[in-house]
Amino acid sequence: MFQICYFVDQRGRIPAEEFIDSLTEKEQAKVFGYLHELKKKGFRMRRPMAEYLREGIYELRPKDNRIFYFFFLDNNIVVLHGIKKNTKRVPDRDLKLCIVRKLLVELGNSLKKLEIGGE
Repeated sequence: MFQICYFVDQRGRIPAEEFIDSLTEKEQAKVFGYLHELKKKGFRMRRPMAEYLREGIYELRPKDNRIFYFFFLDNNIVVLHGIKKNTKRVPDRDLKLCIVRKLLVELGNSLKKLEIGGE
């Protein structure tokens, strides 16, 4: 089983958690359901629930929301960013932000473990 963590920026903010907290209760339940499945399936998670984008970045696809993540070390999944998707393609600025955050994690930025699924 995988462990899911949030990216924590230099100021101690957790952008993906802030995004999820801004969603309705129903949307949050959907996101956490997808995260729970991701935790169990990891790399085996496929469309329509998840998709590989590029440069190691994947997206979860709960309805119109997108939750971006990558696989780190052996069994860690790091949630980097979230958006409401209003277009067919993920905006380049959001994907570039995810790539930068991924590099920061790889260079030693801090992470916060996400507790889901009865841990």
